[in-house]
Amino acid sequence: MTTHEPNMKTRVTLISIILTAGLIASCQSQPSVSEDTLATSVASTLTAGVPPTDTATPTPAEGVVTGKVCFPSEPPLPEMTLYFEDISSGTVISAPHTDGTGTYETQLPPAIYVAYAWRDEDFAIGGSYSQAVPCGLSVECDNHNLLPFTVEPASTTTGIDICDWYGAPGDVPLPPGAPTLPPPTATNTPPPEGVSFNCDGTYQRVRITDTGATGRVISVDRWDGSNWINIWNNSAGDPNLRQITDDSGLYTFGGCQQLLVIAVRNSNPQVTMDLTALKWQGSGLIQVYSMQGDYGEWSVVDDRLIFRRATKLGTVGDGPLQPCEWTTSEHAWDGTSLTESSKTVDSVPGCTVTVP
Repeated sequence: MTTHEPNMKTRVTLISIILTAGLIASCQSQPSVSEDTLATSVASTLTAGVPPTDTATPTPAEGVVTGKVCFPSEPPLPEMTLYFEDISSGTVISAPHTDGTGTYETQLPPAIYVAYAWRDEDFAIGGSYSQAVPCGLSVECDNHNLLPFTVEPASTTTGIDICDWYGAPGDVPLPPGAPTLPPPTATNTPPPEGVSFNCDGTYQRVRITDTGATGRVISVDRWDGSNWINIWNNSAGDPNLRQITDDSGLYTFGGCQQLLVIAVRNSNPQVTMDLTALKWQGSGLIQVYSMQGDYGEWSVVDDRLIFRRATKLGTVGDGPLQPCEWTTSEHAWDGTSLTESSKTVDSVPGCTVTVP
């Protein structure tokens, strides 16, 4: 005998009949239900198994902040901590910077911040990202107010350079938990070895230390009222290649202004000289002059810094290479910076120029 399976239409019809019969029987056997109760039951059935909606606000993605880290001394940088302060909430986020490099990168929640840094060991000198940074950090850039910047979610903010170490005490805020520092002591009694760079009642000192195989180091300390605190160092390196000259040190310009003049003589590939002058500004040093030249010579006369360098080289007869032309530049102190006041060029008679 051959059996036949019912087709799909027949099966659907049978299922519908069975369900209808079941519903009729159920209605006949159950007590009557109000329309409100039935509506509630249907709503509950329709929503059963649907996950609840998460109404919590998602946390915004953090942004990335990058920039330079500076310090008023030769590399490597000392260990310091960078601070990023939310100007709305006052929340401060710290980031240790201990690798001695001149750059940083950190993540921050979206907000508007200011950035600053303190050397870890003593909170004696602080730096910041201030109005003076985009200005160029020259002596004319005297606005040291912190410069706010915005961190956007999931984006990178660049150029937040924590490089202004030249403001007055109080320009850089102390982070939470830091000790309150006394202001620089103004006194008419200089501490041992102390000199007031700006004749303002605060005192500094300059030290030149010969370390032997690693060359000379010139250092500047400031007097905090009871102790000397080192805030700046400069090393020339291998004395066989570069050496800080004996005449480097403090010189008086314009009556009461002391400038630190540093001459470094280089012996490779020929004798050259780097000459810089630095001014004390608030709690650190800022460069106000820089020159370089072959066979360089320099002097300070009254309030003028004079630098003589060879601008052309050659020979006299069969002699060795020597200067064929000298350029002498004079820079005068105007109360703020050293500006060029004169320049002269002199040729050496009988010298044949081979290196223009």
